[in-house]
Amino acid sequence: MAIEEFPVACWTLESGDVIGVILGTELVVMESHPSKIRNAASECLAKAIKQGECLYSPEISSPQISFHTINALLSYRSDQGVYPLSAPSAFRIAAVHSRDPNRGFGECFLPFLQRSFYYYDEVQLKTLIEHFSLQVLNNVTPEEAYRYVMPSEPWLEVVSFDRGKVRPSLQQHNSAAMEYMLTVSDQAPLPKRVKRQVSRLPEVAWERGEMIQRLAEELLEGRSSCLLIGEQGVGKSVLWQEPVRVAARLSKSGEAPLTFWRSTPQRIIAKAKYLGEWQEVCDEVVESLAQVNGVLWLNDFISLLSIGGEGQEDSMAAYLRSYLAKGQIRIIGELRPQELEAARNKLPGFLHLFEQINVTELSGRSAQRVVQAYANYAASNFAIDTRDDALETVSQLVRRYIKYERAPGNLVRFYHHCVKNAFEQKQATITRDQVIADFVAYTGLPELFLRDEQALSQQALLDYFKTRIIGQDSILEQLCRVIQIFKAGLNDPQKPIATLLFAGPTGVGKTAATKALADYFFSAGQSKNPLFRLDMSEFQHPGHIERLIGGEGKPSPLVQHVRANPFSVVLLDEIEKADDSVFDALLSTLDEGLLTDRFGRTTDFRNTIIIMTTNLGVNTGGGVGFSATEKRGQVSMSGIRDFFRPEFINRIDAILCFNPLDRDSILSIARRELELLNQRERIREQKLKLSFSDALVAHVAEAGFSELYGARPIQRAIEQRVVAELASYLVTREHTPSHIHLDAIDGAVVIRDE
Repeated sequence: MAIEEFPVACWTLESGDVIGVILGTELVVMESHPSKIRNAASECLAKAIKQGECLYSPEISSPQISFHTINALLSYRSDQGVYPLSAPSAFRIAAVHSRDPNRGFGECFLPFLQRSFYYYDEVQLKTLIEHFSLQVLNNVTPEEAYRYVMPSEPWLEVVSFDRGKVRPSLQQHNSAAMEYMLTVSDQAPLPKRVKRQVSRLPEVAWERGEMIQRLAEELLEGRSSCLLIGEQGVGKSVLWQEPVRVAARLSKSGEAPLTFWRSTPQRIIAKAKYLGEWQEVCDEVVESLAQVNGVLWLNDFISLLSIGGEGQEDSMAAYLRSYLAKGQIRIIGELRPQELEAARNKLPGFLHLFEQINVTELSGRSAQRVVQAYANYAASNFAIDTRDDALETVSQLVRRYIKYERAPGNLVRFYHHCVKNAFEQKQATITRDQVIADFVAYTGLPELFLRDEQALSQQALLDYFKTRIIGQDSILEQLCRVIQIFKAGLNDPQKPIATLLFAGPTGVGKTAATKALADYFFSAGQSKNPLFRLDMSEFQHPGHIERLIGGEGKPSPLVQHVRANPFSVVLLDEIEKADDSVFDALLSTLDEGLLTDRFGRTTDFRNTIIIMTTNLGVNTGGGVGFSATEKRGQVSMSGIRDFFRPEFINRIDAILCFNPLDRDSILSIARRELELLNQRERIREQKLKLSFSDALVAHVAEAGFSELYGARPIQRAIEQRVVAELASYLVTREHTPSHIHLDAIDGAVVIRDE
């Protein structure tokens, strides 16, 4: 194995002792004389490797140390604000750096500031050192600035280290048990370089110092299992990262250090196939954890109650209950408040075995500081600067539209998306316009909704819907009103964007209106269809409710879609055919924008538009046929109100009644569908222009209209009568003409070149 080199930044304290910081790690040594630093650093590295810590030498060869004077503006802070000093203060900064010409980049460490960054050009190094130093020093208080002052002139040592000569101590941890745990979990914390591959931004719980200290003490001093309780996005998962890292490095005198193993209940028993086998797996995990002094860190903790046997009393949670009560296994994890309540109801007494710590949402100011910290990190590590107005836009957009996640998680997740895009597109600066463009791609919302300075044209809105919805002018104004309310930001933030009931006979444009609304709201910059349709005739029995909200296994298709695409339109087709239990489940969704299963797992519908369709109240009397003068299909509101319960009707924002189509509307639909033939791939490739006579349009409308299915069969009529004839005409010709005219004479389609 190759010899690795670790640079060590050293300086002398007033007491005469020497401090050595091993760069690229978090290890620090102290000795009485400079000559002892190298040996102390080697022993410290060896000890860390023995304890199973993942250490890597920095990407730096032949390092050198340089000194720079940085003028930073200090400030006093109070609850009333920040008060900068009148003049800047000078700091002498030490930098350790080296550039590898083979790799094309170098790494620089600022040991007194606890910062590091990559650089690509030696000419830029001095500027970058100043930039990253000021990020730390600017606006710190004079009291805080004292810890950044060098007590003496530092120097550089280099420690050569042969990793192959150091083996983890088998006396501390059983190697077989370690290997088994690696088959059902991942050891935590991850090495730094692995983290960088997983995420471009670090998993750091900024603004949570007191909570981190409490959790670290709990892991080191306590012996109980522990759960973090909080809403999605408050930072429960990342809050475990730092305490786990600290506890994995430290241990009580005479004890092996703690090891942490991150997994899910599903992964642990994934290989169990036969009756009783999953219990044997749990026994093996408990035994292995005891041998390696391990703590099991479970994601998706609530699944403990739903996997294993047939019910909660036969579940994995019930099986582990006795081990937890005896202290033979230690588990840490996280739950949302709704999941906590459901777990209490499903398996009383199980959660009493855990210490429960509540995690609240960060305040707006604290959350903003977290995003600023991530922005500083992006600038330091990727040379991507974020303008102040861009960061402000991130906060404004997320707080207004990302309702399904709390701060700071919602802010960090979207900002990570912006950094990732900037990194991939090699952009040096994230601007406000770029943030808006990223949010369009992130949500599907058009830019019109995101820019308050951009006005909404009523006429343009009507024109958009008129081209998509034919023969239903009476409902266009109501569709426009939904968009106007959302654009103005006056929709109720605790409910879906809109809940609409489309009533009318089949084939009059209900589905077309739904697609038009979905495309206007959520299709900007999206490759996925923002519309999700459920046929409610598949939910006619009480047992079908799990198809809607999900059962003990996988979430339902509806839940999967909304979680993956929170900005979308949900179409519940023929809602009147669903069982009463479905209506009961939908009440909270329509009222609060939330759908909760029996395990407390919540899906947020507050960024969706929910549209239900029905044929209730449709008049089946009157004239029949395409040419009939007396129309049928008018909607009676009494039929709708007689069927749905008042509490359900009261949760619907608007009931839109679709009228039967008249002759002109059917002709318009037929012509529009015929014109769409010009968009077919072969027609466009051949640059062929198709035109259609009024006689052909009337022929298609007559053949395609059905009093039972409305205008829906028109597409089938075009395929059978027009497309088939056109295909036969084209394949018999050696050369494709530039223009073909299609006509209808005596009920037959006639085609000729123009």
